[in-house]
Amino acid sequence: MVKNPLWFLLIILSLASCQERPTFPETPTIGLNEYYFKLIQNLSLDSLVIKLQFEDGDGNLGLYSDETDPPYHLMDVQIDPVTGDTLRFGDPNTPEDYNCVDYEIIRKESSAGDSLVVTADTIYVIRNPDHFNFFLTFLIENDDGSYREFNPALERNCAPPYHGRFFILNTAGDIRPLTGELQYSLVSGFRLLFRNEKSIKLRIQIQDRALNKSNIIETEPIKINDVIRPPD
Repeated sequence: MVKNPLWFLLIILSLASCQERPTFPETPTIGLNEYYFKLIQNLSLDSLVIKLQFEDGDGNLGLYSDETDPPYHLMDVQIDPVTGDTLRFGDPNTPEDYNCVDYEIIRKESSAGDSLVVTADTIYVIRNPDHFNFFLTFLIENDDGSYREFNPALERNCAPPYHGRFFILNTAGDIRPLTGELQYSLVSGFRLLFRNEKSIKLRIQIQDRALNKSNIIETEPIKINDVIRPPD
């Protein structure tokens, strides 16, 4: 099973003409066209493919991969308001127990004569959800039939979230309505990871550049081994 998921996005756009442009809300809306799990040939992995129908009134959907300035930055480093120093693991007013959500390990390399010295510092951070614009959450069934969110950072040895980014859809940069299909593909080991769960659901949402979030979609309960497709 791989630790880091690989994700890919495919956009099929329908840009209405100037004479026939529809009117959509500026907050994006999504609908689920299809989703499925599929085995990968010669690997003990599988892929998840999600196909969404989307509409957006002003066309401000998508992020470039190198957009890391606020508000699309990855995290906020926490600073001691009294000393102005970076808060680190073990400092007052930080979580007592180490975890991959609240802390980031920063490694530095320096030279000491002919030797390379590597040091590490564990700093307290707050993750920025707006770093992403495609949000995918797995929900796991509890014994009482309710569902809880699966957190890969805490439950899968510091694995990254299943969220991702899709690229700029309106490259002209003008204001126009957009509609089309967005395909999100993720390679991991879901069949092995969730094989012992009663059932799972997927929760899906997207966000535009103005940080307007779409409606939320939740799939019906499934067991991956019951629905997974064979490789081509």
